[in-house]
Amino acid sequence: MTISVKPLDYEKHSLKRSLVQNIGTALTSKIVVLKRKKEFYWSELAFNTTDVTLVVNNQEISANKYVLASNSEYFNRMFTSSFKETKNDKVDIIDLGDYETLSTLIDFFYTSSLTITELNVQELLISANELLLDDVQDACVDLLKSVIDIENCFNMKNLASSLGLDYLYAVCLKFMFNNFRLVANNQEFLTITYNEIIFFIKDDDLFANEEMVYDVVMKWIRHNPLIRFKYSSELLWYVRLPLILNTYQGIINIHELACAKINSLSSFRKEHRKPFRKAILMFSFAPMKLSPEWYDATSNKWKICTEENCPCKILHLNLSPPEYLSTCYLLNDGRLFAVGGFDSGQGMKSAYIFNLKRNTWFDIPNMNYGRIKPHIMQLKLKVFVIGGCSEENFHTVEYFDLETHQWVVVKNKDVGTSSLNSCTYAACVNEFIYSIEPCGSGYYNSLNDEWNSIVQLPIIMQGAAVCTLNNNIYVIGGRFEDNYLKSVFAYCTDTKVWVAIADMNCPRSYSGAVVMNGFIYVFGGKADEGSYLNTFEIYDSHENKWTLSNTLMENGCISIDAFVVDKSCILFQKLFKCTIRNIIH
Repeated sequence: MTISVKPLDYEKHSLKRSLVQNIGTALTSKIVVLKRKKEFYWSELAFNTTDVTLVVNNQEISANKYVLASNSEYFNRMFTSSFKETKNDKVDIIDLGDYETLSTLIDFFYTSSLTITELNVQELLISANELLLDDVQDACVDLLKSVIDIENCFNMKNLASSLGLDYLYAVCLKFMFNNFRLVANNQEFLTITYNEIIFFIKDDDLFANEEMVYDVVMKWIRHNPLIRFKYSSELLWYVRLPLILNTYQGIINIHELACAKINSLSSFRKEHRKPFRKAILMFSFAPMKLSPEWYDATSNKWKICTEENCPCKILHLNLSPPEYLSTCYLLNDGRLFAVGGFDSGQGMKSAYIFNLKRNTWFDIPNMNYGRIKPHIMQLKLKVFVIGGCSEENFHTVEYFDLETHQWVVVKNKDVGTSSLNSCTYAACVNEFIYSIEPCGSGYYNSLNDEWNSIVQLPIIMQGAAVCTLNNNIYVIGGRFEDNYLKSVFAYCTDTKVWVAIADMNCPRSYSGAVVMNGFIYVFGGKADEGSYLNTFEIYDSHENKWTLSNTLMENGCISIDAFVVDKSCILFQKLFKCTIRNIIH
């Protein structure tokens, strides 16, 4: 006798399959192999004999009921309960996956090994969800979350929602949030739910200016006005209306037409979202000492103080570190820290901290070694200094203890060059200090005072910029012999390998680089022997793409010190008080 079996909610299950027809189009060729530990000891008779035939789309799969029930709670309920299927030797399986998918899963029951690829992950996930195979479902989710991108995130989100996979659904929403400016321009964004668009626009960490947020909200409403117009009041409340000077009156008119209750102007938040409260502060001392510049992400412009007889100008002069070609660094407590310098061809041991109350630099004890333009990084209360051109032979690193005001030389490296120079780069990831050198790179563990080696950078270049993002160390541009480079290498501290990523649009050496809001900003530098660049470009690690900005810096420069600051910090407010006041006006 043949019995037909289908999931309890047939219509819902059909919807799940229709939602995901195109998810795999943008997936890469990643593979997950699931190995299951055999917990059930079947008799040889059960393993080698069959007592049931599953019929899927007129194709038959022979199996043993005990093997099926032992591996799947779904089949366990089917064959060990009072249902009719317990006594039948043929069962029609309706919409529980296609023949190939179900056959693959039943093979997995016998072999305890399952290969999940971009071609079968969708169907396997849906069938595993129905068959109550948690381990298969988890393995499918692991593959999907590793290949989510701008193109497939919408369908993947819908699939997760339909299957009740809260974790995968949250991963999709987080990805869309982190890439809001890209996904919001996708036509499929107009199909998201009211709760989902609220999730995005209410968050203070959303990286999108208010003009874009307003446009996205209005497009979403107009996509289905009969249903969505009633949400206009609630949605527009999360748009920071006072920041949209050109369209604010239009927003008021929309609310009046909708007869929506709008709060008084004072109730609307006038402060930019968190990503736009940051700025890039930049100092340069070559080709000459220049006034500090800052990059405003809100307006996408570089700015300097332009007012004559402005108190800011005096501070700018005082802020220039006392020594030429020293390195300036922003400490965690907001103070500026400067070390090294160049004098008569020699590296200098000088060290200073800037006093914001007195607007002047004051001396701290000298370093143990003279250094020209070294690298600086902070771990808790220790400020590490690495590299810097010098004629002295050494391969040591030292740090300044902010509590004791003493310099300490750390344990010597077993590998490395005899002198640290402009081919040496340094970075800090997960509290490890990485030193990247021509003849021996490694990282220092401050907890056990030990050095460990890493693989070498594929090419040795001078004057590259260095920054870190997502546990990766990026070495950007530089100069090799007479060639100025636009190549970029990334070292993954998890996989411990170097990879070449997309080239910049322009070759650059001795440029500046910082990470802000999940993007790498590279600016200034030299492209040849004579010119100093005043351009900058931005790297998107998700797209592996550099975008050259059409915004220019005020001055072309090299030997740059740059750091990301909050616009509310004392240093920034003092430096650019007049500029900020002009913007507000």
